[in-house]
Amino acid sequence: MLKQRIITAVILAVVFVGSIVFGSPAWVSLLFAIMLGAATYEMSALTLKPASYLAIAIGVVFAVCFWWFETGLSIEVHYYQSIIGGMAWIGIFIYMLVYRFSGNWGMLTRGFYFLLGIVLLWICVNNLVFILKHFEQGGLILLYLLTLVWIADIGAYFSGRRFGKNKLAPGISPGKTWEGVAGGVVFNLVWMLFVYYLSDGWGMNLVWFIGIGLATSAISVVGDLFESILKREAGVKDSGKLLPGHGGVLDRIDSVIAAAPVFVSGLFLAGIV
Repeated sequence: MLKQRIITAVILAVVFVGSIVFGSPAWVSLLFAIMLGAATYEMSALTLKPASYLAIAIGVVFAVCFWWFETGLSIEVHYYQSIIGGMAWIGIFIYMLVYRFSGNWGMLTRGFYFLLGIVLLWICVNNLVFILKHFEQGGLILLYLLTLVWIADIGAYFSGRRFGKNKLAPGISPGKTWEGVAGGVVFNLVWMLFVYYLSDGWGMNLVWFIGIGLATSAISVVGDLFESILKREAGVKDSGKLLPGHGGVLDRIDSVIAAAPVFVSGLFLAGIV
């Protein structure tokens, strides 16, 4: 199982990091459209639970629509959708404070979470492509965003194992602790200072650079917990089986879905867009 997990992780890293660094924007857009389609398929399976062929059709239609409309979006649309996405994730965080397991969501509730999920997915993937295409060093900025999520996750894992005592959200994900989250933030803070030194903040002063990084790191945890709610209510361990050893696509990008709109909102508010 571990060997399979490592192999899959290496392949994903080579494909995505290689594409972001060396691929054309058109190719990366296509790659993200495929990712969006797969994630939408899994989102429908977690919430609406339609027949497999219908879930696949939903994913394909969503991916094609993204590929068709993505290039025509204006700066204003990117701005407003990132702000809406960021506010939505703050709302989800507040909801988590009062969430209680149900196990019997009705069709109306499942339909609501499906629509919410695919809107958040759409905003996230649009944000990722926007970063890549808008900035001269878009590939590096996009990789920086992804590393904020990855380092927060890695730091939380090791800090949680070593110091974890106080559960973060026992009713959602019993393994997560406040000490783990704090460790992830500390790891990221060191990484932010290092990147700022190398990049000069891509036009941001240090306060904005650190502020955006900390907000992105913190909200990424909410994305992970939100997917945990959907999986728990659906009665499944993983969002899918598309990635051997890792589960589904949503299992790998849940934190990025929350991080992307907050990160892009920060870039707009910092005035570098």
